[in-house]
Amino acid sequence: MEKIELQQFSIPQGTFARILLMRHLRRSWWIYAMPVTACAALAFLDVRFLLVALMVVFIMMPMALLLVYINHGLDPINRYNIMRKSLTADADKLTMAINEEYGLKNRNVAFEWNKIDSRHRIISHCLLLNLRTDRHRFIAIPISTFTDERQLRSFLGYLNGKETETQAER
Repeated sequence: MEKIELQQFSIPQGTFARILLMRHLRRSWWIYAMPVTACAALAFLDVRFLLVALMVVFIMMPMALLLVYINHGLDPINRYNIMRKSLTADADKLTMAINEEYGLKNRNVAFEWNKIDSRHRIISHCLLLNLRTDRHRFIAIPISTFTDERQLRSFLGYLNGKETETQAER
């Protein structure tokens, strides 16, 4: 089996925040749309509801999104995205070697392939791997860290379980 080693990488903090907030808004956009829609509808009865709608949009929504960023963005696993690291993938697991010092006890983190969801997507030029947890945990790998298309395809093969199936047949 081929062992895939990716060069050192990290994603910019702005890209991380954009990915995190877009994932959150994709799931719960209606929570933000309901009060604005209700206030806009009530503005036909009283103009002061239009001011309430503007306060919701410009004061309450940014604070709510900041709380989402604090709650999910400072999660230790999600924090790994902005740290400088290198990845090694083999048939058994995905291993992350963190190259920065942030008071980490363990600088090598391993994820078995069954802990990573096989559904992946590409957002902001990053391959987004969703972890199978109850929180918004993910690993973003810039597409530019792969040396060529063949390395990307074999990495996706590990992710989809094709490489582990051929090893089990032997």
